[in-house]
Amino acid sequence: MRRLASGAAIVAVLVLAACTGKGGGKAQHGTAGAGQQKGGTLYVNAARAFTHLDPQRDYYGDIIDFESRTIVRTLTTFPAAEGAASTDVVPDVATDTGTRSADAKTWTFTLKPDVKWQDGKPVTCADFKYGISRTFATDVINNGPSYALDYLNIPRDDSGQAAYDGPYKKHGQAEFDKSIDCPSPNKIVFHLRHPVADFYQTLTLPAFAAVRQDKDTGPKYDSEVFSDGPYMIQGTWDLRRGGTLVRNPYWVASSDNVRKAYPEKIVTTFGDTADTVYAKLEADNGTQKNTVTTTSAPPAAVATVLSGPTQGRSESVNDGFIHYLSVNVDKVPNKQVRQALAMAVDRTAYVTAWGGSAAGAPANSLISPLLKAYTKYDPFGVGDKGNPDKARAVMQASGVHLPYPITFEYSKDPTQDKAATNLKVELEKAGFKVTLNGLDPDNYYDIIANPHQTSELTWARWASDWPSGSTVIPPLMDGRQNISKTTLGNDYAAYNDPTTNQAIDTALSLTDAGAQQQAWSALDQRVVKDGVIIPMMASKSLYLYGSNVKGFLLNAAYGGFVDLAVVAVQ
Repeated sequence: MRRLASGAAIVAVLVLAACTGKGGGKAQHGTAGAGQQKGGTLYVNAARAFTHLDPQRDYYGDIIDFESRTIVRTLTTFPAAEGAASTDVVPDVATDTGTRSADAKTWTFTLKPDVKWQDGKPVTCADFKYGISRTFATDVINNGPSYALDYLNIPRDDSGQAAYDGPYKKHGQAEFDKSIDCPSPNKIVFHLRHPVADFYQTLTLPAFAAVRQDKDTGPKYDSEVFSDGPYMIQGTWDLRRGGTLVRNPYWVASSDNVRKAYPEKIVTTFGDTADTVYAKLEADNGTQKNTVTTTSAPPAAVATVLSGPTQGRSESVNDGFIHYLSVNVDKVPNKQVRQALAMAVDRTAYVTAWGGSAAGAPANSLISPLLKAYTKYDPFGVGDKGNPDKARAVMQASGVHLPYPITFEYSKDPTQDKAATNLKVELEKAGFKVTLNGLDPDNYYDIIANPHQTSELTWARWASDWPSGSTVIPPLMDGRQNISKTTLGNDYAAYNDPTTNQAIDTALSLTDAGAQQQAWSALDQRVVKDGVIIPMMASKSLYLYGSNVKGFLLNAAYGGFVDLAVVAVQ
């Protein structure tokens, strides 16, 4: 699904992951009926703040997981289940997973009649249509998934972009209105410009959630999300400090087959370091007994969590995220220099800096090994440890002056600092002069998406939004998402390669799933060979929770984060 920001696990993703519990027994894990009862206060403590809570602006796995289970409902969703079972799409606000036309360009859904906003008004087709329209207002509602901009059948302008700029300016409103029909308040019909065989999976993203027009406050909606889920914000939400959720009195349990909403209240706090979060959870005092976290265990805590007295209340998951380095082609136009960067890096050292095999394994692909589109690939013949000497020879042959200056931007925390320091040593052996620039993890992706602030080399992390390469290659490598010249979207390499863009369009038009995954694999190999993307690690996540927490499970569909749909406190 999407990017993660710091040493703590973060981006949105549907991954075919293996999830294993540690010692707690099935009475402590799983869905309803595992000893959970209604009542009490659940605490969520995380190192990284939820930068955006606005559903159309959210593209972090931990936030998608959090809001999708509490204050935002979608037409379809994922069940509260472990491992691969979590990726089986189920109805949410819709009565089923939709009816598609033979060409997969038209999708029809019927809404349940008893889904209510927090003031008791029914959720309608118009609300979903309006919420989706906000994605097009990229100058106001930005940094979220851009699938709607590509998928909906809206005429293109001269630059190839949808000729609609959202509900605030309303240019092209009539054309947008044709792309989503509301034949009745409880029926919605999507008209797509090309086949999307897995569109019902796309609709699990909060970017396709309803927003009521009279409650939309534009950029302020981040702190004022109006709920149609089982909880609602008490007062206002502080994007840096967190907030409190209380019950939505108009949520109808019978309309919701996934969310059990056990806690009476959910209190979320941000700001502790990952080490502090885990020190508190290990101590298990006071409210920590009722606490879960969206921050994965930092390297210093891994040994204790796995082998200490806390192991009976921990759980781990292969989370489907790929850590990678993005090389900005505008600032590093020489292909050989980009390839030298890829040759020089030591992926094994990177994995060690993150905690070793408990944290992940070296990666050679932008696509996770958990997906069918994955192909193992080593275009430079340097293996996981890299070869700075070979990289230096390529640099010298390219004719550039050595040392070649670059700045490496990354999301700053102790783990990242260690990994960045190692990387600096490796690259300087190859003939680079490296400046490290650790950035604030709370708004890291907003910074590196700005073309005026993006450096030569940036760190990022991504996992698929659902189990397909179509949620990896297009969102990351289609440079046409840079439509306002103020954001690179998720294409931090500023790639925007016409040949790649055309290949993406061709792959998206395929209706044969196998052929489409092969196309994504070929594109993956292209960007790796061109030195545009440098894969580093396929990651794992390990979590600890308080002793009073019941029903704890890590949902692979959301990148391996705790599933608040079924968590309760004793």
